[in-house]
Amino acid sequence: MVYYTILSFVIILYLYGYFHLVETRRTNDTEKHNQYQCFSTLSDKSDKFHTKLLQPLLIKRVSGTRGNAQVRQHIISTLQSTKIWNIEYDTFNSVTPDGIVKFTNIIATLNPTATHRLVLACHYDSKKLPHFIGATDSAVPCAILLDLVIYFKQQLAQRKQNNKYPTLQLIFFDGEEAVQHWSKTDSLYGSRHLATKMRHTNVQEQQDLNQIDAMDIFILLDLIGNKNLQFVNLFNRTTGKYYKKLQEIETQLLRSYDNTEHQQAIFSSKTYNYIIEDDHVPFLAFDVPILHLIAVPFPSTWHKLTDNEDNLDFRSINHFRNIMKLFLKKYLHIKKQFC
Repeated sequence: MVYYTILSFVIILYLYGYFHLVETRRTNDTEKHNQYQCFSTLSDKSDKFHTKLLQPLLIKRVSGTRGNAQVRQHIISTLQSTKIWNIEYDTFNSVTPDGIVKFTNIIATLNPTATHRLVLACHYDSKKLPHFIGATDSAVPCAILLDLVIYFKQQLAQRKQNNKYPTLQLIFFDGEEAVQHWSKTDSLYGSRHLATKMRHTNVQEQQDLNQIDAMDIFILLDLIGNKNLQFVNLFNRTTGKYYKKLQEIETQLLRSYDNTEHQQAIFSSKTYNYIIEDDHVPFLAFDVPILHLIAVPFPSTWHKLTDNEDNLDFRSINHFRNIMKLFLKKYLHIKKQFC
């Protein structure tokens, strides 16, 4: 009798645990589904992203010019408005084919004492061409970083002094573009200078850890915003798992969109084994894990006067913004209800 009583009790406990697990999974799946449903439509370009964040960047901003300084101040003011970032400036003079030019990189770190960092980066200067704006190259990427800052303001503020999770660091490079013709000495002025500087600068309150070695992953955005945007997996060996995570997020998003959206996937399954020279290269030289999110092939507007607002595709831009929000939420373990 005692045996059957114990057996019955064990069976009841097993069934309780099983159904509890099923219900937990069902709840998690429902929450996950609802999370993606919040992005069921792709907003048009009339939102705050376009008017408040992107438009001020859509001007000529060649390094060392007034336009460059104006855009730099827009980035700084947006970061300062959140009151949560430790902002540093890497200002230096460099010899270029057109003489000495003053460059300024902007580095915004949520928790400067953190020993693990997710770095998001872009360049804010534009190519030295008459009347060239460089909407995809790289006004849109910079606006997307600012968009993430605003979107997660409250959650990041709560995380500022927490060393349990990786912190977020944003880098806005100056001087990515060649002044005349691309070469090892006429390009990547800002990233070359900053990578070397960070390699020899320790993390705050850390005696044996420099700022380069604190970077868990360096994600660089470039040439984003045209129709038919496509990314490929350029660093499968080191950051392939993160690229695949972006693919998984996109797959879920595409399923959640309204049938009227007809958005195509932008994260392709292609893996390429060559390096596209960009601001990540100086950091790659120091063995920083790189995730290079750049349009492949390059947009047809690349380094042409047509790289302007008229040729931006806000559906693909907003789709990419959604993906990055969900990726950041997962990577930084942010608890935020999207709607």
